[in-house]
Amino acid sequence: MNLFAAFSRRAPNTIFVSIILGGLAGACYSFLIPLVLSVLRDADSRFDTVSSAPTQLFLLEISNAPFALVFTVVCLFILVARTASQVMLTRVAIDVASELRTTMYERLVGAPIPALESIGSSKLIAALTTDVPRIVMGARMLPDLLINMVTLVGMLGFLLVLNRDVFWFVIGCIVFGVITYQIPMFVGRRYFMRARRNIDELQESIRGLIHGVKELKLSDEKRRAYFETVLLRHEKDVQRDEKMGHTIVRTAMNYGDLLSFFVIGSIVFVFVNYRAVTNQELIGVVMALLYITGPVSIVLNFIPQIAIARVSMNRVTALFKQIPAEQLTNDRLPRRGWQNIRFDQVTYQHPDKGDGASFGVGPIDLEIRRGEITFIVGGNGSGKSTLSKLITLHYRPAAGTIQFGEECIDDENIGAYRESIGVIYSDYYLFDRVLGKDAAQLQETVDHYLAVLQLERKVTYRDGRFSTLSLSDGQRRRLALLIAVIEDKQLYLFDEWAADQDPTFKEVFYNEILPALRAKGKAVVAITHDDRYFHLADRIVVLEEGKVARIDTPSADHVVARQERRGRAFSLVG
Repeated sequence: MNLFAAFSRRAPNTIFVSIILGGLAGACYSFLIPLVLSVLRDADSRFDTVSSAPTQLFLLEISNAPFALVFTVVCLFILVARTASQVMLTRVAIDVASELRTTMYERLVGAPIPALESIGSSKLIAALTTDVPRIVMGARMLPDLLINMVTLVGMLGFLLVLNRDVFWFVIGCIVFGVITYQIPMFVGRRYFMRARRNIDELQESIRGLIHGVKELKLSDEKRRAYFETVLLRHEKDVQRDEKMGHTIVRTAMNYGDLLSFFVIGSIVFVFVNYRAVTNQELIGVVMALLYITGPVSIVLNFIPQIAIARVSMNRVTALFKQIPAEQLTNDRLPRRGWQNIRFDQVTYQHPDKGDGASFGVGPIDLEIRRGEITFIVGGNGSGKSTLSKLITLHYRPAAGTIQFGEECIDDENIGAYRESIGVIYSDYYLFDRVLGKDAAQLQETVDHYLAVLQLERKVTYRDGRFSTLSLSDGQRRRLALLIAVIEDKQLYLFDEWAADQDPTFKEVFYNEILPALRAKGKAVVAITHDDRYFHLADRIVVLEEGKVARIDTPSADHVVARQERRGRAFSLVG
């Protein structure tokens, strides 16, 4: 992927017209100097004659009216053509930027969860907030770069007509200047690339600062250590590399600005001693070189920005390659009813991150039934989170099979079965609306559940959105539960949902909400450590070191007590 290819694919006709207009604007720019010189060359005969009888126009006396008219028309054409070229390419640049972001959005939502976890959110955010704006900035320079390059070529053509020896000398000087300019620019780009890599680390450090600020405030020593060894170290790495890169690049840019004057000095003070050049030709050469000083400076100064844009484009391209697409069909039609989920010798291995440590689970044999509550328990590192993502089909087993009813999960049906799953992970994200539902038909239902979950004084539901998400952790989990219940899925998984709840709502969750979902024929899975509620489960799956150590069932007395409470629970949620 490169800048021009991205533009050409987006709007080939617009790019073509823009290039033509930019080229014509550049050609007209290069025509202005020969036009003026042609008037000056005939000054003795033409100006004396014309000045004696100047043309009157709007109370102005205009000498050499035909040339003045051509000069004015050319300037107006340059204004229109250059503006049109810049506007057209700028609009395409905005479209390309939006397309890049949209493509990344789609790649993110279509990528396997393990791949996103491996990349990390910091790199993804840096690509969207740093790389895409740099690409757009570089792309917006293309119109001026094109116009000035055409102007430069036109003026070089004028020098070729004016004096062939001067032309070849200028070409040699330009080649020498470009080579000596590119060497420091290459070094500068290396620093920019290293700074860009460090931005990913800095982004992760900033994320740690934002999410860990409460912990850092509790200890001056911890805060100082984090600043010195993590945050400021990455900040200084970025600062050092960007300073060095900009120092080298700025020096090269100033050298490029003076390049034309070096050429002028070489011709006026040295070249004329070796080749015959008339005064008229020398005047034309100096004027042309002065005229191309601007285009040369712009072309050379734009090169660093284009280089930075290319670095960002390469980073985005590399990131796209790191984000594989799940090989799924677009089939989202409801599958035939299932009554159980069976794991048959399922294993999963987390990717090795290069430190030699890799964790996996399995082989696992397990059955989850609709109309039952299954608790998953185990210590830290026992594999609960990995198993939860296998159950919700975010992880695909490395070996073994997962069956919903009689149908094995594969690329053809996994998307459809995901549609039947509702989940609240421990690191869930709370949206400010119920997505995928008709907001107008939800008002009464949402208001009912807000009252049931004692949120009606904190949150209101209007125009399809919740009024606020600025709630306590427990209240946010209740709001997430509200959304999950409204979605009415066949399988529900709750990962430590009650961890942030007060005792009252723990009672409501375990004694009323979970039994209500079970009574409605849902398959309910809860990852929990609340052993005082273990008797409410139909089965308790105990994990140890990534394997199912045992499966417990409650006693008969607990089952009877549970059935007696079922009616009240169902009336609350149902």
